[in-house]
This record gives sequence, structure tokens and C-alpha cells, in this order.
Amino acid sequence: MRLNKPSVTYIFLVFVFLSLLAFNSDSPYYFPINPGQANYLAGSMGELRGSHFHGGIDVKTGGRTGLEIYSTADGYVSRIKIQSGGYGNALYIYHPKYGTTSVYAHLESYRDDIAAYIRSHQYQKETFEIELFPGKDQFQVKRGELVAYSGNSGSSSGPHLHFEIRDSRQRPINPLDFGFSEIRDNIAPVVRYIGIRTLDHNSRVNDQFGTFEFDPYMAGGNYHISRPIEVHGKIGVMIDCYDQLNGVPNRNGVPKIKMTVDDTIVTDILINEIPFSKNRNLLVYRDHKMRVRKRRNYQKMYVEDGNTLNIFQKSIDKGILHINDTLDHKVRIDLTDAYGNTRQVNFVLRGAKPTNQFFGKTDIFEPNRYEVYENTLMFMAKRNEGNGYFAEVFANRLKYDLNTAYQVDGYAVYLWDLTIGIPDSIQVCGVTLKPGIEMMVPSETEFSYYQPHMDIQFFKTTLFDTLYLKTDYIDELESDREYFEIGDQEVPLRKNIKVKLKPKKDYPDKTRTRVYSAYNHRSFSYTGGDWQGDQITFYTRDLGAYTLLTDSVAPTIRMVANNRNNIMAYIKDELSGIKDFEVRIDGEWVLMNYDYKRNLIWSEKRNEETPFKGEMVIKVRDQVNNTKTYSTTIY
Repeated sequence: MRLNKPSVTYIFLVFVFLSLLAFNSDSPYYFPINPGQANYLAGSMGELRGSHFHGGIDVKTGGRTGLEIYSTADGYVSRIKIQSGGYGNALYIYHPKYGTTSVYAHLESYRDDIAAYIRSHQYQKETFEIELFPGKDQFQVKRGELVAYSGNSGSSSGPHLHFEIRDSRQRPINPLDFGFSEIRDNIAPVVRYIGIRTLDHNSRVNDQFGTFEFDPYMAGGNYHISRPIEVHGKIGVMIDCYDQLNGVPNRNGVPKIKMTVDDTIVTDILINEIPFSKNRNLLVYRDHKMRVRKRRNYQKMYVEDGNTLNIFQKSIDKGILHINDTLDHKVRIDLTDAYGNTRQVNFVLRGAKPTNQFFGKTDIFEPNRYEVYENTLMFMAKRNEGNGYFAEVFANRLKYDLNTAYQVDGYAVYLWDLTIGIPDSIQVCGVTLKPGIEMMVPSETEFSYYQPHMDIQFFKTTLFDTLYLKTDYIDELESDREYFEIGDQEVPLRKNIKVKLKPKKDYPDKTRTRVYSAYNHRSFSYTGGDWQGDQITFYTRDLGAYTLLTDSVAPTIRMVANNRNNIMAYIKDELSGIKDFEVRIDGEWVLMNYDYKRNLIWSEKRNEETPFKGEMVIKVRDQVNNTKTYSTTIY
């Protein structure tokens, strides 16, 4: 008997089945998008974002939305959250077998039964933004079952799927640790810079004080620094690095970094789980000052004061190097990505006693200014023979003679230990410097500071480390604005401070006047605040400049569609921003989706069979309650 040849369709189905087995045989989890195909990442677990570690992986969708999203394992929908910012449309699935929760964020939409459940609750509560916790029997799902569609909702900067796996304590863990072969990576991490920092006023790097960068070169598959770096005292090592995956240019995080000095492991870092409560510790794990100044992503190989992250598997003396000899110390930094690709950086730190002379150039900062590093005040001024060799520091109602620490490019450099006292003024090289530091604010302590122009309250959890506080008040005549300078934007805060501003200027319409952050006195961002008489109080996690602005202009509404099937409009506010909006037809609330990135709202009917009909009223309100109303009749 002659057998029939297998059909093309049959061969294709067998190929797909075998491919799925090949791609997922090693993982307890199913890849949630385009399973069995090569996928590409725009972001990896633990990479350094603005003020947090990235909590999952960002899977590219080719610039498209609407791709099918599948449950990564058996379980049930445990949580649904919809918001205009953040994760946007997000879905959470609990997996009892593993005790984990998977998260799918920035979705465009949900499968029909889940969408209907959400929509009914949105109409019931008359709100677009909503958080729901279905019972475990409401939406049972199987591994590989369709649950949603990819999108670009929330604070997403482009279409993609943000995917997380969280442990039983809701801590994000690295999904790539579960062997998803849909992601291919045979590219070792890349190193941009090595940073070496002095950690007290007696320390030096190449006879200088501060933070210094070195460009490594590639040879033999690894990185090297061409010549020994002379150091003395307490030294911190930092590295600016990233990882890349096959087929995409994105710069992702490196989860494993280990530093060895003279064959001893000094620091061993593993970024594979980050509790949300400790996410802001990124601001002291990454060097915040170099981030603000040069957009560097330096990761510290030492534990900064205030850093409570548990990513340090090992850190001898907190990873701080104490080099007081004149020997060569071999340093090796090993970087390993989630797929085991490795790269090394090799260099030598040479112990060298300070000479107090450095005949080169420095780019630390401009002359006749000051800089605070940890507990050290650094300042410099032009030297000549008639200036003398000492700076006179006036602190604690006493005068201190301070010798030069070293000379560089014709300038004398001085280092003052701030633990001795806060200088009121400094006479140096014929110039009077007024650092303007008003107060040392201790960390982990409640502290209140009162000034004629503002009061500042620090809470126990506000600071990572001791803060040397400087404030200022500026009456800018050209713009007729007053600015309240609070500290240095290069210093990060862990939690909020409470600030009460005491304006000098008159604000006739206080109901529409609020506090705005003022970057460079040009770029304004709404902060808020509450008036009590002629003073306004607000909370913030950012030091820097603030001002008061009055927003008397209502938002704008530009209709795109208003018919029986669809309502769509652009809504926008130029200053304080959109607070809320509402659409009603003959008094009945209409669900409107909102994408703040496009300033767009669009309708979603309770019942697709029922047309919109009657008097439609759209109300849009900004943060200070200016309201714009648009009305028409839909026939």
C-alpha cells in the first residue's frame, strides 16, 4: 500500500510544534510574546533608569501594537491596574505552582472577557483609572493562553511589552534566568569608563583630589588601562558599562560585576532581585553627581553610605580600598551578562605618597569656586608669590590657617575637613570666598531648618547621608519671578522633604498659584503646594530651584470625532497640566481612555449596540482647577 505524501500544512505544523519545544524546553515559563521566535529586548532586568532599577525585560514589538500576549505559566489573574502613567494597562497573573507573579505592562487591550470585566467596573465607578483584584476563580489561565495585546500605554516611550516575574514577596527577579531561548545573546558586556574617586581629604589619585576618569582599551578580548594609576589613601572604584544582545543596538544592564584586587575578591555584585521599597537606592549606587554633570552611568564598586541594597554578595570593608604603601596592586573587574558572556577590565593601582605638586591641567571645576565631596570642601585660587601659602578659614568663630593640598596648572588647591566646622568665609590668594553652606543636616534624624524665605523639614528617612545645606533667595527682576534655591540638585534624596515658602511678591490669585520646579530658571514643572495665608507648603524629593507661577489659562479641547459610534478629542494644558476630565451624554458617564503622551482621549462604549445620542458635554480640568467645557448634540 502506497502512503500519501504529508501535506505542506502538516509539515508546517510539525515544524512549529518542534520549534516551540526547542525554544521552551529548558524553561518552566512560556515566553509571553511571539513564542518560538527570535525576540529582541529594549531593556533588561536591573539596568539603571532615571531613579530606579528596571524591574523586568522590555520586549520589542517592531514598533507595532496589538500583538498577542500569552500567560507565561498556569495560574489566575490576581490584579488588574489601569492608569494614564506608569505601567499603563497592566495585568498580573499569580502562579501557585511556583509562588510567583508575572506582570504584563503597557498593554493596548485585554482579551474580551477580561476587558468586559474591567469595563463594567469602570462604568460602575465612573473612572478610567482603576485597580481590580479578581477572585482566583474569576480568570483561570493556562500556560500559553491568550490574555492581552501589546501596546504603548502609560509612560512607555514606544510600543513594547514590559514583562516581569516576581517572587512570593513581590520582588522582581530576572526573567532571563529562566532560560528563554527566544532571546539570543553571545555578545560580552562593554566598558566605557573606569572612575577612581578619593574618599577623604587625605586621599589622592595621580596626586589630585576628586573623581577621575580613565578610558580603557581593548586587547586580547578584554579591557586594559595603559599605565598604572597612582593612588593614596581611601579609594573608590567605579565602572560605566553596559550589555548588548544580538540584533539590537540597545544598551542594557550588566547583572553581575565582580572586582578582584591582588587575587582577593573585594566586591561581588549580583543584580537579580530589587525590592520596590529600595529602588531609589539606585541614586547612591550609581554616582549621581557624574550622572547629572556628564550623563555617565558609573556603578560604584563600593557601598556608599546610605545604600541598603542587598546586591552586594561580598564587599570587604564595603569595597573601599585603603592604599597607603608604594606597591603595585592588580585590579580585575569581571562583568557577566544573563547568558554567561564575560568581559574583564585589568589595570594597576600604584601606591604613591602625595607630592603636593601636580603640573598638569584639571577639569574639576572653575577657579574661585568650591566643591563638596563627602565631608571635604575643595576650593582653589590663582597662586603667585605675593599671595602667601595659607588660606584663612573662618569657622566656629575662629580663624584656621590652611596650607595648600597641592598645586595644579598655576592654581593652589585647598581641602577643608567639614567635620571641623562650616566656614563662614575663606580668604585665599587675595580673594574672599563665601561657600554659603548654612547647615550640616545629619541623616536618619528629624531636622527642621528655618530661614526668612523658607522653612525646611527633614524626616528620618529623607537623607541617604549627611547633607551640607545651602539655600538662597533670588528676586529676578527681568522675569519678575522669585526663586527659592534649596540645596544642590546633584545631591539625591531618599524620601521627601517638607518645604514652606515665604514669598516676598504678591500673588493676587492664590487659588491658581502653585510651586513649580525651575531647572536653570527656564524649564518649569508643576510641583503643587497648599496655601496657608501668605505661605505655601509642598513636598519634594528633589533639591534645586523652585518658583511660584500663576496658571490662569484653561486647558484646550480639540474635537476629532463626535458621532454615534465614537468620541475622540485632543486635550492639553500648557502649564500646570491635566488633572482630570469627564465626558457625559444626556448626563450619563462615558468611559474615555487617555494617552497623555498624545494628549488624546477616546471613547469605549458600555454596550457596542447602543449608539451615542443626545447632549454631549466634555469637561477638562487642570491642576489648579481651571476648567474648559465643550458641548454639542449627537443626533
